[in-house]
Amino acid sequence: MSSKLRKNRRRAVAAAAAAMLIGSVLAPVQAAASNGARASAGLAERTAAERPADSLAPPVTAASRQNAAEAYSIVAIGDSLTVGFEHGFTEQSVPYGYVERVYEQALFQGLRAEYANYGVLGLTSAGLRTWLEAAAAGDAVAAADIEGADKDPRAGTILAHTGQLAEKLKSADLIVVTIGGNDFIPLAQLIMEGGRSDVDALMDETLKQYEASVEASVRLLLEMNPKASVVLADQYVPVPKIGDYLDDYNKLSEEAAKLREALERIADKETSAGFRVALADVAKAFDGKALIYTSIGSGDMHPKQPGYEAMGKAFAQAVWGEYRTVRPRPAGVPLSIVVGGKELDTPNKPVVKNSRTYVAMRDIADATGAKLVWNSRTQSATLTLDGRSVVFAIGAATALVDGKAVPIDAPAYLQKVGKELKTYLPLAALSEALGFQVVFRPQGKIAFINK
Repeated sequence: MSSKLRKNRRRAVAAAAAAMLIGSVLAPVQAAASNGARASAGLAERTAAERPADSLAPPVTAASRQNAAEAYSIVAIGDSLTVGFEHGFTEQSVPYGYVERVYEQALFQGLRAEYANYGVLGLTSAGLRTWLEAAAAGDAVAAADIEGADKDPRAGTILAHTGQLAEKLKSADLIVVTIGGNDFIPLAQLIMEGGRSDVDALMDETLKQYEASVEASVRLLLEMNPKASVVLADQYVPVPKIGDYLDDYNKLSEEAAKLREALERIADKETSAGFRVALADVAKAFDGKALIYTSIGSGDMHPKQPGYEAMGKAFAQAVWGEYRTVRPRPAGVPLSIVVGGKELDTPNKPVVKNSRTYVAMRDIADATGAKLVWNSRTQSATLTLDGRSVVFAIGAATALVDGKAVPIDAPAYLQKVGKELKTYLPLAALSEALGFQVVFRPQGKIAFINK
């Protein structure tokens, strides 16, 4: 291959990276919420030397909850990585990015949880700072006021809810942030054009502005909610760590390291003041995996699903020190069930009938800690927990919830398991009647049941 062709290929990759950083393609923002209980355990400070292995500690889990009246609330704010943008997204696409995975990890911890996603395509660190200043002051803001937001056709609708954003930030338990890619577009363009001699000066100036904006943004978040845990992502390098791209990779890695150092200075300053600020080591997770984790081969440096999973792991490690998954499901098992953070382990597989999930009566009683009484004469099961009771009769179109008849569209039935007949109960109806939060995550086919 000629040197000219190799140079053009490197420029093409860098151009694709710069184009992605602009984030000018339409993608929706999804938010999900479930009623439940807030976790509010304290998270201890740590030093820079301990980062990122320990991160926020001790982690917030169901066992550490103090307030059982509200949900563990997650708020995500930032750029297209927060949106969950993928190559080929349209208005009809439903994101499944790192934010959604962080939400699932909260559920894996046995936490009732909710999340809200305020990702804006094209958002810069200066734009984030301006937006948070408006939120803190209770001011209205338009896309034209927020640097980079004019590249997102949904920005007007999102920014119209800045008052709602402020309220959610003030009550959040966890705030996760990705920001910075759009700040460094001129730097990527210089590398694309081979202007290496000018890169250091531009990087120093851009980094200075970036650090000031991010520090101010973190300070605004903590002023609005000093009890929140704030987790920031560093920047991954989207260029392949191979052959013709190695020079670009090495240079971008140098700049990414400087950016992380800036974030560490910010985190150290806030943790030394007693606040809970940590970094998600996304760069390390992506190192050398650009072709696997991003769509750079298609001219788009946004993560693919494996990349967003890697980001989710990095954030979960920062918050809980672990990333949980379910066991591989045997053939014929339609979904996994996680109750209070523990996967249901039983030979009696769940059953899906008429789009409703059923589980063996004894299994779900044991998993939830409910007391079970079976009446063979009336063919009914009574389950009680924490002063609540629910009665299911085989084939009945109603259940008795605390003595009141409630219509159900999933009656209990007898399921043959081997040589035995076992009573199967509707999972959602039972769990909700006993006061549990029930969340089904279709991507992983997992039903979460949390008290």
